Amino acid sequence: MNKLFHNTLYLRLQPDQLHALHVESGRTLAEAPLLALRHDKGIRVPLAAGKEAQALRGQEGIELANGFEHPRTLLADFGVAEKTLQLLLRKILPASLLQRAPTVILHPQALLEGGLTQVEIRGFAELLRGAGARQVFIWCGAELSRTDLETLRFPAERGTLLYPEPS
Repeated sequence: MNKLFHNTLYLRLQPDQLHALHVESGRTLAEAPLLALRHDKGIRVPLAAGKEAQALRGQEGIELANGFEHPRTLLADFGVAEKTLQLLLRKILPASLLQRAPTVILHPQALLEGGLTQVEIRGFAELLRGAGARQVFIWCGAELSRTDLETLRFPAERGTLLYPEPS
C-alpha cells in the first residue's frame, strides 16, 4: 500500500547514457540523453528524446543535441538537458492521474574529478525540479541498492549526499 503513495526515480547519468529506474514498479530505461530539435523561425523546437531522437538523425532540418556533453562538466546546456529529462522521464513514469510528482535521486557517474562544484550541484537540482521532480537528491559514490532507494537511505560509508546538504 505504501508504494502507491511513492514515486521514486533513480537516475545514473553519464554524457552518453542515462539509466533510469522507477523504484516502485521496477521499470528501467537506458537511453542516450539526446534531444532532437527542429528550427522554426529561429526557435529550437524539441521533437523527441532518446531513441526516438536518434531515429531522426540525418533528417533535413533536424539537429541532435546532448545537454550533458562537455569536456569539463556533465551539465553543458541547461535548456536542452531539462527538456531531454522531461521527455525521458515521461517514458518511465507510470501513467496515472493520481501519481505524485517524483522524488528523483541523481547519481552523476562521469566528469567527477575534483568533485562537483556548488554551481554544478545547484544546477542539477534546478534542472531536475524543472523536469518535474518534487524532491531532489544528488548522490556521489557507490551505486545505491534497492533497499537504499526505497527508504531514501544514503550510506555515508559508500558515498556522499551532495544535495540537499545534510543539516
